[in-house]
Amino acid sequence: MFGFSLAELIIVFLVIILFIKPADLPEVAHFLGKIFYRLKRLYSELKLSLKEMEKELGVDDLKQELQRGIAEEKAKLEEDMTVIVDMYGNEHRVPNVSEIRSDLGKEELEKEIAENNKANSENNKPIESGSIPNQLQEADLVY
Repeated sequence: MFGFSLAELIIVFLVIILFIKPADLPEVAHFLGKIFYRLKRLYSELKLSLKEMEKELGVDDLKQELQRGIAEEKAKLEEDMTVIVDMYGNEHRVPNVSEIRSDLGKEELEKEIAENNKANSENNKPIESGSIPNQLQEADLVY
């Protein structure tokens, strides 16, 4: 409750009982109840006025327009992405492959990507435990 543990609440109540006379406890509790009620009412009025301001300013329309714009940009990015498969069979999305291989036309590029993806998918073999791929065996590793 309000971020207090049971032990902390017990200590707070003991301190209240020590410093406030038992005869005054009902008055103090009533006063604190009024303050709590007023704060709760103030909070709800503030929340209501903020919602009204949102409606006046058209925040919902802005939110929808922003979400629509984000969705359109995301769709454009996904259209420009090319899926390639590495020699281990992992798929990667790469943007603007056509800029990297500008010497190829669109159809030639798609054909080459498809061939390479197929070859990499077929060559995907799990590495046996204890064996090292050829590229690593030939490399001079310095520690």
